[in-house]
Amino acid sequence: MAIAALLIATAIPLLFLYLIHTLDLYGTGSSRAIILSFCWGAVSVFIAFAVYQPVHDRLGLFDDVSLLVYFAPFLEETLKTLILLYLVRRPTFTYFVDGAVYGFAVGIGFAVFENYLYVIQNLDMGMGAALGRVLSTNLMHASAGAIVGIALGLSRFRRFSRRAFFLLVGLLLAVLFHAGFNNLLINAGVQSLFLYAAGIGTSGVAFIALVIRRGLAVEKAWISETLGAADRVTAAEAAAVRRLGHADGFLEPLTAIFGAEKAAKIVELLILQAQLGILRKTLDRAQGSVATHNALAKQLARKQEEMEAARRSVGAYTMASLRILFPEEGSPMWQRLEAALRQRPGAQQGTHVNLYSLIDSKSRGRDQRRSTDE
Repeated sequence: MAIAALLIATAIPLLFLYLIHTLDLYGTGSSRAIILSFCWGAVSVFIAFAVYQPVHDRLGLFDDVSLLVYFAPFLEETLKTLILLYLVRRPTFTYFVDGAVYGFAVGIGFAVFENYLYVIQNLDMGMGAALGRVLSTNLMHASAGAIVGIALGLSRFRRFSRRAFFLLVGLLLAVLFHAGFNNLLINAGVQSLFLYAAGIGTSGVAFIALVIRRGLAVEKAWISETLGAADRVTAAEAAAVRRLGHADGFLEPLTAIFGAEKAAKIVELLILQAQLGILRKTLDRAQGSVATHNALAKQLARKQEEMEAARRSVGAYTMASLRILFPEEGSPMWQRLEAALRQRPGAQQGTHVNLYSLIDSKSRGRDQRRSTDE
């Protein structure tokens, strides 16, 4: 029973972290930074518990209620913030979407290892403790960490006084959210406790998801603004990047022709191009620090090399087919091709014929001939 409880206390929080990570459509967050955040969250649990014993037992500065409602939220959120203060200064940090994911990761790391302590200390009700915590306390920890990460991300390229203001506001909101949750646990009735706690936890996650969606919309605008000839990205490729969230739909014909492996390489290329556009905007915003500007310039050059390697992996013919899906609006060449296709013998009136549909029909005919031969 204890082993099952520990598995639940680990798997479900990690699942929530994975789901939040998948919301980062452009993949700007560093996997290494996410792992580092998670590990620091785990370390923070033991630091916090090491502080609680002398403060509560020896010094007697707080009673049980005051410790849970006032001191614990401040200490735990401050500890979780330390790693975010480090990560926000790294060149790989682009926008508050990264801060939200990293903050959520540090909160999940804290929650998982706190789960272990609670389950081990309450073996007689280990399964109940695990199930109750993963949908309430764990999500609260993760959401509170994400709030601070968002605040730090919003403040990154501002003056020091503004950065300090955003940090304090973010930390204050996280502490109040945490303290309010703990106060609910103390005062809510036994029958309604889980429903209230789970409601707060899931509401916090929903809020973080909405903020991430908003951040992605801003990043999409950055991509539209910066991605283009300077990075050797065609207008058709840039149009595909802007529709990256619907890649499964517009790549379906290419998948049918070239296979799933090629389609996956196209998605990889589009993500690299999206990251390139976001990096270029980040570079434009990083005018205050020469060191940060130089580090971002080096990262931008590396990303360009990765993009070119990915384009070669996709192949010239597949890239040409991708560009056909997103022709430049008003292109005279495209208009001539469309007119020529419509004048082909057998073209039906009122049907939309384009170069890509011709490729698709040729492919279907080839497949049918192969089936007949077999």
